[in-house]
Amino acid sequence: MDLTEFARLATSGRSTSSGGVAGYSSCEITLFSSSRDGIVALVDGDNWRWAHTTLDTAGFEKSGDGNRAIPLTDLDRTREVLLTLGVVAEISQIKITPSSETYIGDFARDLADHLPGQWSVGVESYAMRVWQGDLAACMWSPSMAATLEQRRVRWAAVLRRGDGAELAIIRDPQYDLYHVGALHPINLHPDGLVAPPASVTVQPMPASAAWQINSRLLPAYTRAVLHCQVNSLEEDLDRTLQTYESGAVSEPLPKDLIDAFARFTTTAPQVTAAVRALATQSEHEAAVLQRVEDVIAAGARAGTKTAVAPRTDQVAWWLAEGGESLIDLARRSVPNSEPPATETGRTIVSPRALPPAPARNAPGTRR
Repeated sequence: MDLTEFARLATSGRSTSSGGVAGYSSCEITLFSSSRDGIVALVDGDNWRWAHTTLDTAGFEKSGDGNRAIPLTDLDRTREVLLTLGVVAEISQIKITPSSETYIGDFARDLADHLPGQWSVGVESYAMRVWQGDLAACMWSPSMAATLEQRRVRWAAVLRRGDGAELAIIRDPQYDLYHVGALHPINLHPDGLVAPPASVTVQPMPASAAWQINSRLLPAYTRAVLHCQVNSLEEDLDRTLQTYESGAVSEPLPKDLIDAFARFTTTAPQVTAAVRALATQSEHEAAVLQRVEDVIAAGARAGTKTAVAPRTDQVAWWLAEGGESLIDLARRSVPNSEPPATETGRTIVSPRALPPAPARNAPGTRR
């Protein structure tokens, strides 16, 4: 029994004498067939609370991605749940529509299986148009942000990697295509000097879609993150040097200087990893990277048991030599300008893999 046949159970006996579709409240439950979850119900409309109550009353349960679903492991129970859904939805005047589209959660999870790293998948249902504005506000890829602001998007899938990287997927309403874009990391301040990562448009084949994302979107995302980090390191160093001239450091270290150095030691490991991955270093450049890593490692060992201030010689080295040396090296490894990128999903030769973006320090405010 396919979804259409199942859906007939939920729509059988529904009367149109009260005005047909016009008789329904401004709410709709769309049923999708899912290879993992059975039948998934997504809600659209301002009467979404009643729709959720209707689904709960019928026997739908929360699925792994946070939406309501009924598994197909017990077909007798599935029929009973759908019949109940039809009765309760009729009373609540909620429209039920079966969809022939691939459930976006299935596509996203199949896609994640082909991407490097560990990804979790969630499906966000925007029953109210204003809700999609939360996703739009967090989008880093410009065309995806514009799409979310200009047209109705009822649901999206969000992929989250363990290091904090997030990708959003929406389906093209006219073609059997998906748009995939990157969300802005919450631990980076917006930087107008950094080219945001362009979104890609992919076919509904997970393996080829993953290749597109891995060859274009993820490297562009990682470069953009690194540009922001290097700019931040440079601004912090310049601001600090306006107060403390190179080498003019004495004990006890002022708190603002300790805080600035802590920001350097937090960001620098991501930058050194990227520099190592992007190019082969000369002996001098390798020594610079090693010195940065040694200073950071020494501070980490010192702070394992108790919170201690950095050594004065480490801070003086950062101000006089280390900070600028790392910034210069990173600038050469990660150019300031990105090559022209389209958002049409064209393929290019896969670049050298870049290290992952930094992990988020706090959960996003969007959800």
